[in-house]
Amino acid sequence: MPLNNEQRAALWDHHGKPVSGQRILSARPGTGKTTTLTSYCIDLVEHWHERHQPWQGIAMLSYTNVAKDEIEHKIRKLGKAEALLQNPHFVGTVDAFLNQYIFLPHGTRPMAFTGERPKLTGEPYQQWKNHWALDNTKPSSAYSTMWFDCYTIGLNGKPLRIDATPRPAKPKPVIAQPVTDANTAKIVATKRHVWSTGLALQADANYLAYQALLTSPALTSAIIRRFPVLIIDEAQDLTDIQHAIVDHLITAGLRHVVLVGDENQAIYEWNTARPELFTAKATAGPPWTSHALTASYRCSPAICTTLTALAGDGSQLAPAEDGKNRTYPAPVTVRPFAASDGTGELKAAIDELAATLSKTTPHDGNETNVKTLLILARGAEHARQLEAAYSGITATATKRTVWEDPLTRDFLRVLYLINISDQYAAVEAYETLLRKLGDHRSTADMRTAAKRALGIAEDEGAAYRIALFDDLKELEAALSKEPCSLISDCAAICTTALRAIPANRSARFEKDCAGFAADDKKEQDRLLSSLFGAREARHWIKHSSYSDVHVAFATAHASKGETHDAVLLVVKSRTLSCGCPQSAAMWNKILKHSMTECETKRIVYVALSRAAQNLMILAPAGSDECWRDLTREALL
Repeated sequence: MPLNNEQRAALWDHHGKPVSGQRILSARPGTGKTTTLTSYCIDLVEHWHERHQPWQGIAMLSYTNVAKDEIEHKIRKLGKAEALLQNPHFVGTVDAFLNQYIFLPHGTRPMAFTGERPKLTGEPYQQWKNHWALDNTKPSSAYSTMWFDCYTIGLNGKPLRIDATPRPAKPKPVIAQPVTDANTAKIVATKRHVWSTGLALQADANYLAYQALLTSPALTSAIIRRFPVLIIDEAQDLTDIQHAIVDHLITAGLRHVVLVGDENQAIYEWNTARPELFTAKATAGPPWTSHALTASYRCSPAICTTLTALAGDGSQLAPAEDGKNRTYPAPVTVRPFAASDGTGELKAAIDELAATLSKTTPHDGNETNVKTLLILARGAEHARQLEAAYSGITATATKRTVWEDPLTRDFLRVLYLINISDQYAAVEAYETLLRKLGDHRSTADMRTAAKRALGIAEDEGAAYRIALFDDLKELEAALSKEPCSLISDCAAICTTALRAIPANRSARFEKDCAGFAADDKKEQDRLLSSLFGAREARHWIKHSSYSDVHVAFATAHASKGETHDAVLLVVKSRTLSCGCPQSAAMWNKILKHSMTECETKRIVYVALSRAAQNLMILAPAGSDECWRDLTREALL
């Protein structure tokens, strides 16, 4: 589909040429942000070598892997400029970019680490485990290093608590203490002690990358010369440190920066995101130029007006003039349910939406005529309870998964990818496991060492690949005989003889997996799909009466970036206190809060905006009136 005038005006001049400079693009739900952004980059790269050196590239970044994957998919789908996905250009997450080009090669100095190259630890790399040697050598002024992964350092040099998940301890689990004036110095001392051994969290890596840039004008200049164009998607979710890195590069001479996002969909403040910094740039004036996309190709007229009313900021979201969503007729509805009969009302609401969808064409026009109905809840536990109630199964709380061997999870990722027949990703995951197993600096180093260990000549790439695929075929054969869904199921697969993994390490994986069947860890035994599955691994249920309607359950965070034919938002009468200046836990108050200040209200906005054709809100009787007021206001 060609770009509309609003999209063209955002990033192209009146001659149709892509603009440069510093641009902010505020894009509302379904307004074609990704299509606009990828088309812009394709136009930039078309004449790239006329203006830049062969070693210079575009850094096309996103805050999340989901958004990054969508950009890659769109580039391939458009069938143009696949050079964007190759050197010298970079398409990836902000974290991956900072790791590859700044933190890993240059982070040792701000860490006071005397080794060659630091390592990333903690989630999502591997679970942090306290080492007795670290505790024995820490300064007396520091906390125990068991709390290392619970804190990071903010832009001002002060610690932030980023994980308050209870940790196993006797007689009862314990959590990391909130940051106070009294313990700030202790937390910082702990962080610096562990850093000096070469270990850092991803959150630390951002801070340390910024410090590396601040203390090295040469490094700053090198990054600007290597990537003269910086484009960041989902920029509303950047942290203050990530914003500071962008500002530092601009001050040092980077002239072409584009930030794209939607401040109304900023839902990661709990993870230190600072959406107000994106908004501040949008209203700052020169050198920043700001544009907005407000014509939605996703949401129906009723949903657009509901979202406009919810935002309450004067901006209008409306169906695009050339969008088929203009013809979606269904109103936004609110259904109350009695606390004593929540399950019955849930099923009735799903049945009503499914009956409506069965008479319509799916929003994406898929050949199988499948319509998707997503049931959204505020939290993961609530979503699990709803799915259990609808499916007639027992809902159990998910416990924090504790690994005895830090690489067991990496091995299970390989098994999961084989299970879903994603061979390319399985190869990549297996090589990642082997790289970590041998403590290699890079995949190239790992391949060289693996060839040597397997007796393969350095230039025999084909023989190496054959050895790699032989291992994966062995695992695939084992999985065909012993299907694995839970962690504990995988113990039998760990006994498979593999060329690249020593038997003693496989034995450790086996022992670790088997441990999840024991009473003390049984509650941590999880489905592999819940450990690694993205949206495509979500459990879809065919509706019993309308087989062309598929139903699934999720949270707003998990569904961000998705579009579904219908959404059913299920809310409780009250939620956790929203934490904004007007702090409240009742929805009748939260829905009147400022969108820019209230993340809880923005989470509702994200949930409602996943719907294309039908939207329903299911609320407890007695607390449903505020939701009715919202939809009434939308109709005025």
